[in-house]
Amino acid sequence: MDKKTTLTQQMAVAQEPEKAIVERKTGALSWVAQNGIFIFLAVLILVASFAVNGFASLENLTSILNRAAPIGIVAVGMTYVVISGNYLDLSVVAQVATAGVIFLAVGNEYGLFVAALAAFAASLVYGIVNGVAVGYFKANAVIVTLATTYIGLGLLRFFSGGSIFFGNPDGPMEQFGQAKLGPIPASTFVLLAITIVLSILLTRTNFGFLVKSFGVNEKATRLAGVNTDRVIVGAFLVTAFAATLAGFVFAAYSNTAVSTMSQGFDFRALAAIIIGGTSVFGGRGSVLRTLLGVMFVSVLNNILVLVGISFGYQQLALGIIILLAVTLDVLSRKLGEK
Repeated sequence: MDKKTTLTQQMAVAQEPEKAIVERKTGALSWVAQNGIFIFLAVLILVASFAVNGFASLENLTSILNRAAPIGIVAVGMTYVVISGNYLDLSVVAQVATAGVIFLAVGNEYGLFVAALAAFAASLVYGIVNGVAVGYFKANAVIVTLATTYIGLGLLRFFSGGSIFFGNPDGPMEQFGQAKLGPIPASTFVLLAITIVLSILLTRTNFGFLVKSFGVNEKATRLAGVNTDRVIVGAFLVTAFAATLAGFVFAAYSNTAVSTMSQGFDFRALAAIIIGGTSVFGGRGSVLRTLLGVMFVSVLNNILVLVGISFGYQQLALGIIILLAVTLDVLSRKLGEK
């Protein structure tokens, strides 16, 4: 066992009494903030199944899963950045679009394997640039990732000419996009697989522990002898890797890709993360609960569409829910500090 592992384990033990006190003080409010998504999602699905015409149809449920997959993949990856205390990665918009265009444009010419290598190479650049700027140079994560969003989209539009790319008919992208196991789309299995892998990474590895520790107390983590700069780079790399997978899934769904394909992914992914109970202040959260947050947002949007609610009111409803989730998080933390 190395020195860093020993120190971080000691820090975790030292934090346990404080955590127990916070949990006793916050009580039900904290539980709702972190775990209420289980109940809210179950109630939403149950009510919609009986009250909303067409919701429980197989075609509609399949559509929900297809639309939830790319957002969900982005969200479970971005959970790492949020838990680490860096709030969000706005550049996922550019990362998803870049990956989607590369998979189709390069894949049509050189095959899917070469396209995958190129797409993940691009994600490596995004992750390293964001991680180094935030981790090593202590730059503001919002400003950095906003800058890399514009740079990435600008380069993508320059090289692609803003064109829409179409995959080869009956090619591997289209085949994957249309593939199902029974009634369940293949994209759903990608979402579940990446969720399981990232959940294990967060809860069962030293890296995952350090991501949470950094979000809880950056100073204490540094004093424990941990290279926190590398931890932040790692968190951004996880997000970039997930965004690349999301770009593949999203492009495969329609067998098309364009530089504007992922507008709004940053906000919707962050909404799912917050609704899933991950704290915007860092240090507390769960990849599995983020998945539930994704499903809640997707089901809610689907219900609003089915009952004829306009897009503006859909945004209003989602904004109110996010505000409530953040308010619960803030209140539970304030009570824990008293």
